[in-house]
Amino acid sequence: MNNIIKDYISTIDIDIGISIRLDCPMCSGTKTLSVTRFNDSTKFYCFHANCSKGGIIKEGITETSFSVVEDILSPPLQVGLEVEKQNWRRNNGSKLFYEYIKVNHCTHAWANNLADIRYDYKRDRAVFIIKSSNKIVDAAGRYLGTRDLRGDFSGPKWYRYGNSGIPFICGNSKHAVIVEDCASACSISSFATGVALLGTSLSEKVLDILGQFDRVTVALDKDATTKSIDMLTRISWETNNVEMVVLERDLKKLDVLESKKVLKIDD
Repeated sequence: MNNIIKDYISTIDIDIGISIRLDCPMCSGTKTLSVTRFNDSTKFYCFHANCSKGGIIKEGITETSFSVVEDILSPPLQVGLEVEKQNWRRNNGSKLFYEYIKVNHCTHAWANNLADIRYDYKRDRAVFIIKSSNKIVDAAGRYLGTRDLRGDFSGPKWYRYGNSGIPFICGNSKHAVIVEDCASACSISSFATGVALLGTSLSEKVLDILGQFDRVTVALDKDATTKSIDMLTRISWETNNVEMVVLERDLKKLDVLESKKVLKIDD
Protein backbone atom coordinates (compact mmCIF):
# COMPACT_ATOMS: atom_id res chain seq x y z
CA MET A 1 0.00 0.00 0.00
CA ASN A 2 2.94 2.33 0.62
CA ASN A 3 3.81 1.93 -3.08
CA ILE A 4 0.78 4.07 -3.87
CA ILE A 5 2.17 6.86 -1.70
CA LYS A 6 5.67 6.39 -3.10
CA ASP A 7 4.41 6.61 -6.68
CA TYR A 8 2.41 9.71 -5.72
CA ILE A 9 5.42 11.42 -4.10
CA SER A 10 7.68 10.56 -7.05
CA THR A 11 5.58 12.83 -9.29
CA ILE A 12 6.32 15.87 -7.11
CA ASP A 13 9.53 17.89 -7.28
CA ILE A 14 10.78 18.61 -3.72
CA ASP A 15 14.04 20.41 -3.04
CA ILE A 16 16.58 18.86 -0.65
CA GLY A 17 16.06 19.95 2.94
CA ILE A 18 12.43 20.97 2.36
CA SER A 19 9.35 19.58 4.15
CA ILE A 20 5.88 19.90 2.67
CA ARG A 21 2.35 18.81 3.53
CA LEU A 22 0.23 16.96 0.94
CA ASP A 23 -3.21 15.36 0.76
CA CYS A 24 -2.84 11.67 1.58
CA PRO A 25 -3.82 9.36 -1.34
CA MET A 26 -4.54 6.50 1.09
CA CYS A 27 -6.94 8.09 3.60
CA SER A 28 -7.85 11.24 1.59
CA GLY A 29 -6.78 13.37 4.56
CA THR A 30 -6.29 17.04 3.71
CA LYS A 31 -2.65 18.12 4.17
CA THR A 32 -2.01 15.21 6.57
CA LEU A 33 0.86 13.65 4.62
CA SER A 34 4.21 15.08 5.68
CA VAL A 35 7.03 14.64 3.16
CA THR A 36 10.67 15.61 3.79
CA ARG A 37 13.40 15.37 1.15
CA PHE A 38 16.92 14.49 2.28
CA ASN A 39 20.06 14.07 0.17
CA ASP A 40 19.57 10.41 -0.77
CA SER A 41 16.09 9.66 0.56
CA THR A 42 12.61 11.02 1.13
CA LYS A 43 10.73 10.43 4.41
CA PHE A 44 6.92 10.46 4.56
CA TYR A 45 4.31 10.04 7.27
CA CYS A 46 0.54 10.59 7.44
CA PHE A 47 -0.66 12.19 10.68
CA HIS A 48 -4.32 11.20 10.17
CA ALA A 49 -5.53 9.10 13.12
CA ASN A 50 -6.99 6.44 10.80
CA CYS A 51 -3.95 6.18 8.53
CA SER A 52 -0.47 6.65 10.03
CA LYS A 53 1.23 5.37 6.87
CA GLY A 54 4.93 6.13 6.80
CA GLY A 55 8.18 5.11 5.23
CA ILE A 56 11.40 6.07 3.52
CA ILE A 57 12.06 6.21 -0.21
CA LYS A 58 15.70 5.43 -0.95
CA GLU A 59 17.08 7.19 -3.99
CA GLY A 60 20.47 5.52 -4.23
CA ILE A 61 23.65 7.35 -5.18
CA THR A 62 23.02 10.66 -6.87
CA GLU A 63 25.03 13.73 -7.77
CA THR A 64 24.10 15.22 -4.39
CA SER A 65 25.69 12.25 -2.65
CA PHE A 66 29.07 13.36 -3.88
CA SER A 67 28.38 17.00 -3.02
CA VAL A 68 27.70 15.92 0.58
CA VAL A 69 31.05 14.12 0.71
CA GLU A 70 32.72 17.28 -0.58
CA ASP A 71 30.98 19.29 2.15
CA ILE A 72 32.20 16.92 4.85
CA LEU A 73 35.78 17.15 3.58
CA SER A 74 35.68 20.95 3.37
CA PRO A 75 37.09 23.15 6.17
CA PRO A 76 34.62 23.53 9.09
CA LEU A 77 34.29 27.29 8.63
CA GLN A 78 32.76 26.71 5.22
CA VAL A 79 30.15 24.15 6.21
CA GLY A 80 29.13 24.60 9.86
CA LEU A 81 25.95 26.64 9.79
CA GLU A 82 25.00 25.62 6.24
CA VAL A 83 25.10 21.94 7.15
CA GLU A 84 23.12 22.50 10.35
CA LYS A 85 20.43 24.42 8.44
CA GLN A 86 19.58 21.29 6.45
CA ASN A 87 18.15 19.78 9.63
CA TRP A 88 15.83 22.69 10.43
CA ARG A 89 12.12 22.40 9.60
CA ARG A 90 9.68 25.27 9.33
CA ASN A 91 6.84 22.84 10.03
CA ASN A 92 6.40 19.19 11.07
CA GLY A 93 7.95 19.81 14.48
CA SER A 94 7.55 17.36 17.34
CA LYS A 95 4.66 17.68 19.78
CA LEU A 96 7.00 19.11 22.41
CA PHE A 97 8.22 21.72 19.92
CA TYR A 98 4.74 23.22 19.62
CA GLU A 99 4.13 22.85 23.35
CA TYR A 100 7.36 24.70 24.11
CA ILE A 101 6.32 27.63 21.90
CA LYS A 102 2.88 27.79 23.50
CA VAL A 103 3.85 27.33 27.16
CA ASN A 104 6.64 29.90 26.94
CA HIS A 105 4.48 32.57 25.29
CA CYS A 106 6.33 32.56 21.96
CA THR A 107 3.17 32.17 19.87
CA HIS A 108 2.68 35.89 19.20
CA ALA A 109 6.24 36.37 17.97
CA TRP A 110 6.10 33.24 15.81
CA ALA A 111 2.68 33.93 14.30
CA ASN A 112 3.49 37.56 13.52
CA ASN A 113 6.90 36.83 11.95
CA LEU A 114 8.76 38.65 14.70
CA ALA A 115 10.76 35.47 15.27
CA ASP A 116 11.84 32.71 12.91
CA ILE A 117 11.55 29.54 15.00
CA ARG A 118 12.20 26.13 13.47
CA TYR A 119 12.57 22.52 14.59
CA ASP A 120 15.94 20.77 14.42
CA TYR A 121 14.86 17.14 14.00
CA LYS A 122 18.44 15.86 14.34
CA ARG A 123 19.34 17.67 17.57
CA ASP A 124 15.73 17.76 18.83
CA ARG A 125 15.76 21.50 19.48
CA ALA A 126 13.57 24.54 19.02
CA VAL A 127 15.82 26.74 16.88
CA PHE A 128 15.65 30.52 17.21
CA ILE A 129 17.15 32.02 14.05
CA ILE A 130 19.50 35.01 14.31
CA LYS A 131 19.60 37.23 11.24
CA SER A 132 21.57 40.23 10.02
CA SER A 133 20.33 42.18 6.98
CA ASN A 134 17.67 39.45 6.57
CA LYS A 135 20.34 36.75 6.22
CA ILE A 136 20.77 33.85 8.66
CA VAL A 137 24.07 34.35 10.47
CA ASP A 138 23.57 32.26 13.59
CA ALA A 139 20.99 30.44 15.72
CA ALA A 140 20.36 29.14 19.22
CA GLY A 141 18.60 25.86 19.90
CA ARG A 142 16.71 24.86 23.05
CA TYR A 143 16.79 21.11 23.72
CA LEU A 144 13.23 19.77 23.98
CA GLY A 145 13.85 16.38 25.55
CA THR A 146 11.59 14.52 23.12
CA ARG A 147 13.91 11.51 23.05
CA ASP A 148 14.91 11.37 26.70
CA LEU A 149 12.95 8.18 27.44
CA ARG A 150 14.66 6.35 24.57
CA GLY A 151 18.06 7.57 25.69
CA ASP A 152 18.98 8.62 22.18
CA PHE A 153 20.24 12.07 23.01
CA SER A 154 21.68 14.15 25.79
CA GLY A 155 23.29 17.54 25.68
CA PRO A 156 23.25 21.11 26.96
CA LYS A 157 19.96 22.93 27.43
CA TRP A 158 20.97 25.61 24.91
CA TYR A 159 23.17 25.07 21.87
CA ARG A 160 24.72 27.94 19.90
CA TYR A 161 25.05 26.98 16.23
CA GLY A 162 27.50 29.70 15.24
CA ASN A 163 29.92 32.22 16.68
CA SER A 164 28.61 35.47 15.18
CA GLY A 165 28.57 37.25 18.54
CA ILE A 166 25.19 38.74 17.59
CA PRO A 167 22.36 38.50 20.16
CA PHE A 168 18.90 37.15 19.39
CA ILE A 169 16.56 40.12 18.97
CA CYS A 170 12.76 39.95 18.82
CA GLY A 171 10.39 42.92 18.52
CA ASN A 172 9.95 46.32 16.90
CA SER A 173 9.88 48.55 19.98
CA LYS A 174 12.52 51.22 20.73
CA HIS A 175 12.60 49.85 24.29
CA ALA A 176 15.12 46.99 24.53
CA VAL A 177 14.89 44.50 27.37
CA ILE A 178 17.92 42.28 27.96
CA VAL A 179 16.68 38.83 28.98
CA GLU A 180 18.00 35.36 29.81
CA ASP A 181 17.06 33.45 26.66
CA CYS A 182 15.35 33.51 23.28
CA ALA A 183 11.95 32.38 24.55
CA SER A 184 11.91 35.23 27.08
CA ALA A 185 12.76 37.66 24.29
CA CYS A 186 9.82 36.35 22.23
CA SER A 187 7.42 36.46 25.18
CA ILE A 188 7.66 40.28 25.49
CA SER A 189 7.81 41.09 21.77
CA SER A 190 4.27 42.49 21.63
CA PHE A 191 5.24 45.53 23.72
CA ALA A 192 9.07 45.62 23.87
CA THR A 193 12.09 44.30 22.00
CA GLY A 194 13.64 41.31 23.71
CA VAL A 195 17.41 40.97 23.46
CA ALA A 196 18.91 37.62 24.48
CA LEU A 197 22.71 37.79 24.74
CA LEU A 198 23.01 33.98 24.98
CA GLY A 199 26.28 34.13 26.84
CA THR A 200 27.67 36.78 24.51
CA SER A 201 29.67 39.47 26.29
CA LEU A 202 28.89 43.16 25.98
CA SER A 203 31.22 43.62 23.04
CA GLU A 204 31.41 46.80 21.01
CA LYS A 205 29.17 45.08 18.46
CA VAL A 206 26.47 44.41 21.08
CA LEU A 207 26.80 47.89 22.59
CA ASP A 208 26.35 49.42 19.13
CA ILE A 209 23.11 47.43 18.76
CA LEU A 210 21.84 48.53 22.19
CA GLY A 211 22.76 52.12 21.38
CA GLN A 212 20.05 52.14 18.70
CA PHE A 213 17.30 51.94 21.33
CA ASP A 214 15.72 54.84 23.23
CA ARG A 215 15.50 52.84 26.46
CA VAL A 216 17.29 49.75 27.76
CA THR A 217 16.24 47.54 30.67
CA VAL A 218 18.42 44.76 32.06
CA ALA A 219 15.98 42.08 33.28
CA LEU A 220 17.75 38.99 34.60
CA ASP A 221 16.86 36.70 37.49
CA LYS A 222 18.00 37.11 41.08
CA ASP A 223 20.94 34.72 40.69
CA ALA A 224 22.42 37.01 38.04
CA THR A 225 22.21 40.25 40.04
CA THR A 226 25.97 40.85 39.98
CA LYS A 227 26.00 40.29 36.23
CA SER A 228 23.06 42.69 35.84
CA ILE A 229 24.86 45.43 37.78
CA ASP A 230 27.96 45.02 35.63
CA MET A 231 25.83 45.27 32.49
CA LEU A 232 24.00 48.30 33.80
CA THR A 233 27.27 50.08 34.48
CA ARG A 234 28.75 49.23 31.09
CA ILE A 235 25.62 50.17 29.09
CA SER A 236 25.27 53.45 30.99
CA TRP A 237 28.48 54.61 29.31
CA GLU A 238 26.63 54.41 25.98
CA THR A 239 23.15 55.65 26.92
CA ASN A 240 21.60 57.50 29.85
CA ASN A 241 18.21 55.79 29.70
CA VAL A 242 19.11 52.40 31.19
CA GLU A 243 17.65 50.61 34.20
CA MET A 244 17.71 47.24 35.93
CA VAL A 245 14.94 44.91 37.10
CA VAL A 246 15.62 41.85 39.26
CA LEU A 247 13.18 39.13 38.27
CA GLU A 248 11.51 37.02 40.93
CA ARG A 249 9.79 34.85 38.31
CA ASP A 250 10.74 33.50 34.91
CA LEU A 251 9.70 36.17 32.41
CA LYS A 252 8.63 33.75 29.69
CA LYS A 253 6.13 32.13 32.06
CA LEU A 254 4.24 35.41 32.56
CA ASP A 255 1.41 36.75 30.44
CA VAL A 256 1.57 40.22 28.87
CA LEU A 257 -0.03 42.07 31.78
CA GLU A 258 2.22 40.36 34.34
CA SER A 259 5.33 41.01 32.25
CA LYS A 260 4.50 44.71 31.84
CA LYS A 261 3.98 45.05 35.58
CA VAL A 262 7.28 43.35 36.40
CA LEU A 263 9.17 45.44 33.82
CA LYS A 264 7.41 48.63 34.96
CA ILE A 265 6.01 49.38 31.54
CA ASP A 266 2.86 51.48 31.32
CA ASP A 267 0.52 51.39 28.33
